[in-house]
Amino acid sequence: MVMMTRKDADWKAPRPTPITAKSVDRAMEAEAARAAHEHHARAAWYDRARDAVVMLLRDGRIFGAERARIPSLAEATPRQLRTLQVTEDGAFLMVPACDLHINVEGLVTRLLEGSPAALRRSAARSVGAMTSAAKTAAARRNGRLGGRPKKAA
Repeated sequence: MVMMTRKDADWKAPRPTPITAKSVDRAMEAEAARAAHEHHARAAWYDRARDAVVMLLRDGRIFGAERARIPSLAEATPRQLRTLQVTEDGAFLMVPACDLHINVEGLVTRLLEGSPAALRRSAARSVGAMTSAAKTAAARRNGRLGGRPKKAA
């Protein structure tokens, strides 16, 4: 049972706006523009003490990884990495001393996909999607008992 308060009774649902092809196109364009710059760097540097490449992303996040986790930089020397810089649009890291360009989006995505948290989420998603006779039987038993317990309000 849902309890309503006086404050809830005065609430009115917002007037629905129709979804048109034009509004969908606008939303898709806005999302594409946002996603195009999601992982662009504003600045980058080599942290010699930690042997890591660090980036300040345009949205304010700081992202870094040990040099050994970036295969294209594994053979670069600290002296070469001091020349690390970001392209004007922020899409690439450049190491002029090595004549090397690294795509920031690809680097961030690759490193995040290999993180322990990402691996746990992926494994949990896979296990949760699996079906079995035992899982089906348990769901039936729970359904006969009234389903999931209601959350306390």
